[in-house]
Amino acid sequence: MSDHEWVPNRPCVPFSLYLLCACGAASQVVLALQLRMGRPWAVVAACVAAMALAARRMGSASRATETLLRVILAAGTCGICACLASAQVGVAEGTARALERSAVSSCELEVCADASLGTRGYRARAHVWRGGTRLGDVWVRSEKRYDMGTRIRAVGRFGRGTGEWRLMSERQGVCGTISVVHALEVTPAAGPRAWVNERRRVALLAMEPDHSAARAILAGSVCGSKDAMVRAGIDKAFAACGVAHLVAVSGGHIAIVGALVERLLGKTRLGPLARTLVLLVTTGLFVLFCGAPVSAVRSWLMCLVAFGSRVAGRRGHSLSAVCAVALGMVMVDPAVTGQVGFVLSVASVVWLCLLSPYFGYALRQVVARPRLPARVPRPVRHAVDAGVDFVRDTLSACLVAQFATAAITCSMFSQLSLVAPLANLVLALPFAVMVGAGMAVACLGGTPLTAVPLVPCDVAGTAVSWLLGWMSRLPYACVAVSCDMAVAGMVTIGVTAAILVWWPTVRRGPVLAVTGSLAAVSLCLLLRWRFFSPARVCVLDVGQGDAILVQQGASAVLVDAGPDQAAAAELARLHVMHIDAVVVTHMHDDHFGGVGDVLGEVPCDAVLVARGVSGNIPDEFGEELERHGKEDVREVGLGDELEVGDFRLRVVWPEEPVDGSENADSIELALTYDDGSRTMSGLLTGDAEKDETAGAILAGRVGDVDFLKVGHHGSKVSVTQDEAHELAPEVSVASAGAHNRYGHPSPECRRVLERAGSRFLCTMDVGTVTLEPGERGVRVFTERSP
Repeated sequence: MSDHEWVPNRPCVPFSLYLLCACGAASQVVLALQLRMGRPWAVVAACVAAMALAARRMGSASRATETLLRVILAAGTCGICACLASAQVGVAEGTARALERSAVSSCELEVCADASLGTRGYRARAHVWRGGTRLGDVWVRSEKRYDMGTRIRAVGRFGRGTGEWRLMSERQGVCGTISVVHALEVTPAAGPRAWVNERRRVALLAMEPDHSAARAILAGSVCGSKDAMVRAGIDKAFAACGVAHLVAVSGGHIAIVGALVERLLGKTRLGPLARTLVLLVTTGLFVLFCGAPVSAVRSWLMCLVAFGSRVAGRRGHSLSAVCAVALGMVMVDPAVTGQVGFVLSVASVVWLCLLSPYFGYALRQVVARPRLPARVPRPVRHAVDAGVDFVRDTLSACLVAQFATAAITCSMFSQLSLVAPLANLVLALPFAVMVGAGMAVACLGGTPLTAVPLVPCDVAGTAVSWLLGWMSRLPYACVAVSCDMAVAGMVTIGVTAAILVWWPTVRRGPVLAVTGSLAAVSLCLLLRWRFFSPARVCVLDVGQGDAILVQQGASAVLVDAGPDQAAAAELARLHVMHIDAVVVTHMHDDHFGGVGDVLGEVPCDAVLVARGVSGNIPDEFGEELERHGKEDVREVGLGDELEVGDFRLRVVWPEEPVDGSENADSIELALTYDDGSRTMSGLLTGDAEKDETAGAILAGRVGDVDFLKVGHHGSKVSVTQDEAHELAPEVSVASAGAHNRYGHPSPECRRVLERAGSRFLCTMDVGTVTLEPGERGVRVFTERSP
């Protein structure tokens, strides 16, 4: 058979896919820009009327007219979604105003989603109720975990957030965050939700998630409880290997559960209709048991649509089914388009329907079945052929899913797993065994028989844990990547459209040549980023916090890591692939809060603190270090030097051992660079202020510098006029977050430095500031125009 005859049929792209994309885009534009329409329901009525007229004429219209009618249908559907999103914006604004004007304790919070464990406790989505009326949705942060359906009346603080966090919340229809200080009244869930919560609690007790890594993975994949995984840091390994979807309950889990139920039903005398109903009920209960994540709800609704098509006697079409289900979810709640789990789930399934057969065909052309000797028995031949087919099908599905979601994962998580195809292939079997046996544990929880299915769970879970650890430690298993989601998304859509239109025949030679060329280019880029980085100092834009990168060639040091994951994202954008050390100037959260994210995404050799601090490390900082195997922190003191290529970083403050709890305890570093033709000098101050800087100047440890990293985010006591004239920096850079409540940087600090002849820049205005040594002084580059 010729190669051309192996080409699969070009998939039919349903009109519902275009509708889904248009409605999702319209909803997100309205939510992101917080647009509010004057009379949304009048617009909805007009859209419904136009759509009804268009649908009535659709069957008898000519092709040109039918195209116009489809455009009317699409415009009407988008208009309805935009109006519903606008209504959600109004609800969120009203909820925020109500919470800002009155005490949080006057409202009741109903937890409506599973809580996730973070560095600041648990976070869950909740409905806000007042006087029997539901106002809107908020995030609830608390030290205690609350089950779904729990109602809480509490003393707390409400805040709308700033920057990316606020934008992300608004895109999901959430108006802000309530931090619970003290719970006044807690009412557990009632009815079926209470029964599900109790069964889940019993199952988790039987699994003992904190007992081992295998049990933690079991609890995450079967019960949807990832707390133990987060505490053990296993979630980072799943993300690095590109298999986080294995513990994000979705279609794969429902398929495993469905296969087990079908196997059991096959031994009964139930008819096809009864079996299907039992299957739907069982998988629906499993979705509720796992906390009803949107990806699992979408998968279960697809099963329901497929069942309806079968009952109606119509042939199923997976792509139409997923588009219809997703479109229905968007029409019910437009803000679902802002939830990463929903978008990743839908994108994966849509692209699998579109391109999986073609990618499978391409792999068949490139990776041929091995030719076994004639004397090999036929059963062995069949087994080898089946194994090769399994490998090719798994790889094609993984490659398609990674291609579909790369724009989202790279822009939101700033990393790309290069071992994802291998990890999905290797973990498929043990993970299926673990989920199957884990369902038995969940059903038998609370009985002595639980110990029986726990044995295969432990064996399979241990294999999964070991394989994850091994693959995550492979060189360049996961690389830091940052990109603009809109641009990367358009590239993904453009490439997909080109494949669908062209649908070319695959030839092994050209494919290997193109693949080899891409691999060579990628290798050259990796080598350049890892070993040949330019000499630079980057004051990273991390919001209200500090993070400064000093880098040259293969060497790099990060001074502070910001308050959250922003530092890791910036390092990804700058293609930093290794750090020799993270220097934490002092123990304030806006300087060490992002250390865990940095250590989880970028290999790092050491963590350095000021002399005397190692015995006074905050618990949350110590937990992050322990999670990433960095318990043995090193101390540096006055006069110690760090070498970063041709850079020299010398500690000029503090003079005595400190505990790191105060701004005055901050490490100050005098920076110099000299490669024979270019020079640069600077002072990195942490949160040190005028008194500490004066001590370093008076002792002669620092003098005239090219640039100054302004102390304490540019507070009014950061630097005096005399100190500014003594340092005489050409450029002064403050790191502060937009709209911060401290008023940083202060006008007084800005005036003092500008009077000394320094150009003043702040990260909240210009983004990341990069300083490079030059023959005639420091060269300055900003991410955004001043």
